[in-house]
Amino acid sequence: MGAHLPIVEILSLAEDEAFIEAVGEVYGALDARVAGRVPVCINRGDCCRFAAFGHKLFVTPVELAYFVALRGPAPDGGGERGTCPYHREGRCEARDARPMGCRVFYCDPASQGWQPDETEATLLAIKELHRRFNVPYAYVEWLGALGELDSGAVSR
Repeated sequence: MGAHLPIVEILSLAEDEAFIEAVGEVYGALDARVAGRVPVCINRGDCCRFAAFGHKLFVTPVELAYFVALRGPAPDGGGERGTCPYHREGRCEARDARPMGCRVFYCDPASQGWQPDETEATLLAIKELHRRFNVPYAYVEWLGALGELDSGAVSR
């Protein structure tokens, strides 16, 4: 996977109410900005099928800790290889906990211009949370990170 995840720190943060609130504020502000742009989802979950869609989702330990806090481990039954395990029947089963990349990415051509700026601005806020909560920063691929968390005995 490349970078080793700080599993102990991720699990600890997932129990920290101040941390959960801080990430929720960052995501809430991002969600409001994105909603104000009125993007259109035109593929209805195809982007969750990473291998088929031709892209990868990257996340940070802060995002993973928030995800663990709100969602916990991946659902049993796996799913299609190269697909997010939370993508079921064209819908996201982890929408409230989804990482920044899922909140920003729309394949709608009218949305392409603002996505890089939103990503960079939010990534700066996420990096600040890494500093504030003293967790090592890494930028890791989502499916690999979920696998590493599972192998790290994430149980909620």
